[in-house]
Amino acid sequence: MNDTTPPPFFDRSSPVWWNERYRQQDVPWDTGVVPPELLELRDSQLLQPPGVGLDLGCGTGTNVAFLARLGFAAIGVDFALLALITARQKALQSGLSAYFCLGDVADLGFLDMHANFALDMGCLHSLPPENRTRYAQSLAQRMTSGGLYLLYGFDFDAAAQGGPSGFDADEIQTRFSPDFELRWKRPSTQGTRPVAWYLLERR
Repeated sequence: MNDTTPPPFFDRSSPVWWNERYRQQDVPWDTGVVPPELLELRDSQLLQPPGVGLDLGCGTGTNVAFLARLGFAAIGVDFALLALITARQKALQSGLSAYFCLGDVADLGFLDMHANFALDMGCLHSLPPENRTRYAQSLAQRMTSGGLYLLYGFDFDAAAQGGPSGFDADEIQTRFSPDFELRWKRPSTQGTRPVAWYLLERR
């Protein structure tokens, strides 16, 4: 029987793949810019620090730093160690109190906290379906009632252009129900691919 499992270097679900991208500095997603949708959420007064702000797939920590400056106890989770090392160095240089955890975003049991805000800017859409289910269940256990969850991801049609597999049309609403209510879905203002932002609220 042939083993069709891709080696770690070619497998997006492996830390090896992500660490290699950071090692080669081939990280087009790591723009160092806080997205306008997150700025808009801040300006709408919906973000309510203090509390815990959680960034899933935080990369080098741009949005963790933003949440810390707002007054959140900001926590970033990623399984790319090289990204977290850079994130921690940037936070220290800026004098920010932020926390970075090497871990699996689909199993947040290692975090002893409940967040009132969570952000995912392009992490969930890279996970296989079985890990997406675990992710949704784990996140629900780590969020307070009324907490907001802002999610960015490719639509399924974008997968045909290469990259992450993306989301089916109703996947987010279905996958996160009944623990979360979908407040809105909007097309992204960035790039040319079919990409959307979602805002959900923990029931």
